[in-house]
Amino acid sequence: MSSISKLIGVFTLFLFLPITISAQSTINDLGFSGQFFFSYQKTFENVDVDNEFLLKRGYITFRRDISDRVKIRFTQDVSVDKDGDGEGNIELRIKYALVNIAMNDMRLIKNSSIDLGVVGRPWINFEQDINDFRSQSSMFLDDNNILSSADYGVTYSGQLGEDLPESAQSGIRSEPGRYGSFSIGIYNGGGYSAIERNNNKLIEGRLSLRPMAELLPGFQTSLIGSIGKGNIPESPDFSMGALALSYETQKWIGVLQGFTGNSDAAGDFVNQNFEPIDLNGWSAFSEFKPFDVPISVTLRYDQLNNRELSEWHNRKFVTGLAYVFSNRSKIILDYDRSWYNEIDGSRAVDTLEIITEIRF
Repeated sequence: MSSISKLIGVFTLFLFLPITISAQSTINDLGFSGQFFFSYQKTFENVDVDNEFLLKRGYITFRRDISDRVKIRFTQDVSVDKDGDGEGNIELRIKYALVNIAMNDMRLIKNSSIDLGVVGRPWINFEQDINDFRSQSSMFLDDNNILSSADYGVTYSGQLGEDLPESAQSGIRSEPGRYGSFSIGIYNGGGYSAIERNNNKLIEGRLSLRPMAELLPGFQTSLIGSIGKGNIPESPDFSMGALALSYETQKWIGVLQGFTGNSDAAGDFVNQNFEPIDLNGWSAFSEFKPFDVPISVTLRYDQLNNRELSEWHNRKFVTGLAYVFSNRSKIILDYDRSWYNEIDGSRAVDTLEIITEIRF
């Protein structure tokens, strides 16, 4: 009986050994990273709660290479539920869940790929490569629901020309194509956190050109456009066009952008007949690194205008002093002043904040 037990034990060991080795191999091949924004906020406004510790946002990402050409990415968006029965609970949403397929290089187009699933959209993803201070606030067009950073759909993107020489890439965080880069896709339109509320799809594209690669490799001009319907059952028309100038160096990074359009991708900017409201606006961001120690000073100003009423809709000024670690984790002392133009007049809200951005 003892011999039989030993025989069964040895057989079981050999049966499960390949599975154990395979599972360990899978874990070793799986890329894992995270990014979390923790904050203490003090709001200078007559509200019930004017100061709190909070989790502003978090991202947990898994990556796996299936083959030389096929990769997968899964990113969970971690936030605090602020409405409904689950108010106060930490909730998880899918930010990215995609298959990335590398394409063959062509004469001008290099390192191109197609993303399928819940994917990044052309402009906000590019902007966040340059403006690395998402922990302070969402990007301008994302913050106002004009465009989204991710959505259900398909994105085709790549760079124009070979990589810049290594010596010219100092301080550059965006794609290093010699002549620039591009991205275009078709999406549901409401963004990764919204369900599809109509049968229309949205097209968005970006073309970024590097006109002086030899003299100013960090300078790029970007053209952005999007057309579709607002993501509500009434499906109001939505279109926008934008121009952005960006510059990246070791000591200074800046983005200046302006747009004009009708309504927004979320379908929020409509009149009582669900007709689109004409909008325009602009935003300027700068990151200065004046010291030998890794300290950055940031300045940002946004303004969204209602063209039909010929008045501004909202404004935002953000500035911060940040200590930046080698992996881009940060500790930021941040000041935010936001203005809102409401029916009974305008109001301003001031917020002082200490942000801890953790990356791993």
